[in-house]
Amino acid sequence: MNRFLTISILFLFLISPFCGKAQNTVSPYSIFGPGEIRNGGFGANLGMGGSGIALESTNSLNALNPASYAGMDSLKLIFEFGLQGKGYNISNSNQSISGFEANLAYFALGFKYTPWMAGSFGMMPFSTVGYSINRTNYIEGTNEQYISQYVGSGGITRFYFANAIKLLKKLSLGVNTSYLFGPLIQEEYITGSTMVPSMMIERKDFLRSFYFDFGLQYQFISGRTDYSLGLTYAPEQSLSSKHIVTAYDSDYSTIQAQQYKTEYLVIPQIFGAGIGVTRERMSLAFDYTFQQWSNVDYPIQAEEFADSHRFSAGFEVNPWERRAINPGYKNWTYRMGFSHESSYLKFGNTTLGSNALTLGAGIPLYGAISNMDISLTGGTYGSTSGHLTKEKYLILNIGFSLNEMAFLKRVID
Repeated sequence: MNRFLTISILFLFLISPFCGKAQNTVSPYSIFGPGEIRNGGFGANLGMGGSGIALESTNSLNALNPASYAGMDSLKLIFEFGLQGKGYNISNSNQSISGFEANLAYFALGFKYTPWMAGSFGMMPFSTVGYSINRTNYIEGTNEQYISQYVGSGGITRFYFANAIKLLKKLSLGVNTSYLFGPLIQEEYITGSTMVPSMMIERKDFLRSFYFDFGLQYQFISGRTDYSLGLTYAPEQSLSSKHIVTAYDSDYSTIQAQQYKTEYLVIPQIFGAGIGVTRERMSLAFDYTFQQWSNVDYPIQAEEFADSHRFSAGFEVNPWERRAINPGYKNWTYRMGFSHESSYLKFGNTTLGSNALTLGAGIPLYGAISNMDISLTGGTYGSTSGHLTKEKYLILNIGFSLNEMAFLKRVID
């Protein structure tokens, strides 16, 4: 086993306990559903606004479509990991808070088994939860008040194993088999009154469930331009969970506890489609993703969900031909992206939406076969109308695509 593979596998085992604890949201909207669902892209995709369903994995892994792995070089191992930092300002009509969060975002390893079959495995967040909400309540039939503070944490982590096959040199098919796990935790701190004692109620969902999604890519050439089409699909899936509710008094002694299994955590069917266009040293990507949340009902939440639509476009270019004698910036890949999403959350007649703009660059490492991908994304999510909350954020993503020519055979004269 070569040095690169040994270090990569050791790194996976060392950081895997921490990746499952990663949390990078403080959005009050993460109280709903499974939390804030994360984009599955890696460094290069993030620099293009999270687009790339139709793009193959070449010098970096593309986790947006499991069929992409069939495009890898058969001589390479590709190891990916990324870091993310997020600065935010959350405001409504009454108050505003700001802060910063940072964590390990993902890691993955990809390689080809044969000239026509490839695979990848790794870990990334599927959803994140993080909020703190205060609410004043009235005891029914009286003017007596008490305050509840809801604090949420945790999230769902995704460990995936993907396989892809190449058919007829143009068509690729892929499947992701994922294992989702992690806790969704809500702690309710009740500040009592003369009629309501102070207590804390803790609600936990411990999730352990399999999840499947599928992908397809098709490439063709017209003149000097390469075109590619991509499709992804995940059926509606119920996730198994152990639900635990525990009540504590003001001294944190247990008053009552109960637990039961449930499958009310539902992920709707998800469709994705993308177009890729590549000519010389320039690539364009256009993606659309649809999530059918309107068919999903969470019995513990009264709010209705709406279908979610996401549009994204990305662009990358190498303005100059790569040469060893070039100054560094002339060997960089420059990226830009934009995304617009209508969320699955709907309050009255208002459906939450987000808009984001991204600038990024890919910087060659180790003889130009590896890359460091840096991107900066600025965006907004939500609205301040109707007593809602709006988030403004700035996200820094730093990803590494480490390539190793691992399967070259030594030639003996």
